[in-house]
Amino acid sequence: MKIKFLGTSAGWPLPRLGCNCEICSSDDPKDTRTRTQLLVNESILIDAGPDTYHHFKKIDSRKIKAILVSHEHPDHILGFWDLTHIYNGYKPIDVYTTLPVLSGIRKYIGIHGQHLKIHVVKPNEPFVIDNIKVEYFPVIHGKTPTFGIKLKESKIFIYITDFNRILPSQEKVIKHADYWAIDGSTLGKLGQGPGHVSINDGIQLAKDLKVKTTYFIHIGHKTGTHQYLENYLRENANSKFHIAYDSQELIV
Repeated sequence: MKIKFLGTSAGWPLPRLGCNCEICSSDDPKDTRTRTQLLVNESILIDAGPDTYHHFKKIDSRKIKAILVSHEHPDHILGFWDLTHIYNGYKPIDVYTTLPVLSGIRKYIGIHGQHLKIHVVKPNEPFVIDNIKVEYFPVIHGKTPTFGIKLKESKIFIYITDFNRILPSQEKVIKHADYWAIDGSTLGKLGQGPGHVSINDGIQLAKDLKVKTTYFIHIGHKTGTHQYLENYLRENANSKFHIAYDSQELIV
């Protein structure tokens, strides 16, 4: 699988408007982050936040076949407004979503949604897009119905952008995964919201679940610069932990 991190920020992009903190004043391009969104094999889009339009200007949108959605918060679905207006005879895009998340998406795609074909799938029931086996599984993110996404081709890649707890019943879905991309909204307790884990929490979770390689996404404003966080992971975790950055590509 080819994974491209189109965006890696939390609910608001970095730099934040009007802020001159160390992160927001950094001249390192890796500290400029748009809302979290991934592209798989150039054809599967994971989440569709408000930066979708700008991300699509940098990729070949004609290759997009399917969209997966983790939950209904605006930073993950506002881009559907733009996705319903793709021109030049664009073929419909298949949207695979769970029923709880669909109600949120409907706010932005109306009853049908031009250029979108909706498929409602059930949690923990795998389905296939091209050669990739896909599975939604529930996680806890406050009171909002939220799902992790498991992708399996030759390797297993797991995406859990927003969560504060993994259900014991779902640990088997994740355990021994080759890669995962998970919530990095904060480094520790400073600024940590009730619906999120921190990077420190994620380090322990990866070790407990024996995930081989970790990439932190959904990077928030109370973390640190990209270089600081990479150094922190080297000192406090190991070489299998990384901070993802916008436009980064992985072959897994």
